[in-house]
Amino acid sequence: MNGYERIKEQYLVLTNKEDALKRITAFLMKQQDMSDLYLQEQKNLTEMMAYIKDLAKEKAVNNVAVIEDSQVYDWAIDYFSKSNEELGIKEKELTNCNNVVAKKEISKSNQTQLSLL
Repeated sequence: MNGYERIKEQYLVLTNKEDALKRITAFLMKQQDMSDLYLQEQKNLTEMMAYIKDLAKEKAVNNVAVIEDSQVYDWAIDYFSKSNEELGIKEKELTNCNNVVAKKEISKSNQTQLSLL
């Protein structure tokens, strides 16, 4: 299995396929030379979305943030390109369920949840 197949499989298994996840996954599938990065076991779409939402929360003012698509796509690439340590993601507990769901502690500010559109 190559990395693109892994990302596609993860997407198909997820039950919460919100529009933002669909658009980000489509973007990731079009990126050349990323296949090997998508194969990292500690990386998955669920945690990528949590990472992106946490970054958007940091930009929020009065719990509102407007984030350009290009910025969200850059964050998605960063998530797969950098180590969890570089991103400030501390591994708490890793549960391997077809590499789709992993529990991790993310060391970002704790604010009201913000959904990406």
